[in-house]
Amino acid sequence: MVACYCRLLFAVLVIVFAWWHVSWAPIALTVLGALLAILALKRDWCCRAKHQKKE
Repeated sequence: MVACYCRLLFAVLVIVFAWWHVSWAPIALTVLGALLAILALKRDWCCRAKHQKKE
């Protein structure tokens, strides 16, 4: 299994915006949630370059 750091970054940002009380935090959480949903549907989207180098 190859580590995918962009997914980790999105997950950390979700946690940060959940606790950070700013007026635009709900918008940021919505955008990050949508990006995570897209990543769930397209498994190799952010780690594609690593997979291509291995082959």
